[in-house]
Amino acid sequence: MNGKRDIKVWYGKLEDAEAYPDVKYWQSQPDKVKFEAAWQMVIDAHAMKGEDIRESRLQRSIASIKPVTR
Repeated sequence: MNGKRDIKVWYGKLEDAEAYPDVKYWQSQPDKVKFEAAWQMVIDAHAMKGEDIRESRLQRSIASIKPVTR
């Protein structure tokens, strides 16, 4: 990321808040920025659980993929 952070502040009642205020921001970001932010969340989640990120593995629990028939 570029190091500069724009922070939007909003004051008011929660029920009056915009439902998804950050959607436009994330849609405007390139894939690299979105991936880096998502990966940072993975790292943070492991840290909060006291887990070692080096032990993180790709979950391979899907046996097969079949097209959906309707």
